[in-house]
Amino acid sequence: MAGIMGRMPKTGPLAQEVAQSLGAVLYGQDQQITGVAPLNAAKRGALSFVLDPDKHSDAVAAAIVEGAVLLFPTGHPVPELGEATAIAVENPRAAFAAVTRDYFVPPVPAGIAATAVIDDTAIVASSAHVGQFTVIGPDVVIGENVEIRNHVVIAADVRIGHGSLIKSHAVIGEEGLGIDKDPAGNNIRLPHLGSVVLGDFTEVGSFTTVCSGTIVPTVVGNYTKIDDHVHIAHNVQIGRNVIVTANAEIAGSVVIGDEAWIGPNSTVLQGLAIGARALVGIGAVITKSVGDDEVHFGNPARRVPPSPPTAQ
Repeated sequence: MAGIMGRMPKTGPLAQEVAQSLGAVLYGQDQQITGVAPLNAAKRGALSFVLDPDKHSDAVAAAIVEGAVLLFPTGHPVPELGEATAIAVENPRAAFAAVTRDYFVPPVPAGIAATAVIDDTAIVASSAHVGQFTVIGPDVVIGENVEIRNHVVIAADVRIGHGSLIKSHAVIGEEGLGIDKDPAGNNIRLPHLGSVVLGDFTEVGSFTTVCSGTIVPTVVGNYTKIDDHVHIAHNVQIGRNVIVTANAEIAGSVVIGDEAWIGPNSTVLQGLAIGARALVGIGAVITKSVGDDEVHFGNPARRVPPSPPTAQ
């Protein structure tokens, strides 16, 4: 098994290069970007972002005096910059994330750690990273550029799409709590043969469990992000671009539509549906299905009606 090489940081780019990569307009002086910083600590060469220049005008002014590089919202007047630089973008926060990822996050080295245990029948792409003490079971398929961190357990037949991230101590594809009674009234476990399919660019957080389906797979759609300490039970079907935040519990056979947001410490009871773009609030207990674009809060959760349109 291949060893893992050390990480190598990237050299910071010129501001003009960043502007070109974002399809954005640069204002002020071009300069080398040497790192990133929060707005209130941005110095010369540091890249930062501002969402509301009016609200944070004092911090913006201070960053300009220091000569920082600011990702600025398009449509807002750019102030006098002096030695500073501004790059006008539609979404400064998203642009900051993209630039940080592309230029300042050391690339994850491909390879399999010496302490990892990989079943002979598993297929792991050559560009994937498998961390220390991770266990990958029979007939698992790991796609290109997947990062699997340390102490992860991936059970038999799991499929993980390319570009995905599995954080440390996650468990994917072991049985859910499928229990019935034998003729003597004792609890017996139902076999779980469906395993799990994770789409492309998905994330599974630390200490999160994604349980195997009983007959068909538990499915997580492309670009869906699952936070730390989340439980996804057997037979759950999660759509694309969903966010499931910390300590949420999704019971068996729940269906979650595309771009839904599941709040921290929330619970969705078995067999329910959460519609596309729906929002489940912090600590909500969902006892009835939620429609598309609906917002539900409370225990038991109730729908929050949409606000009336503002008079012109």
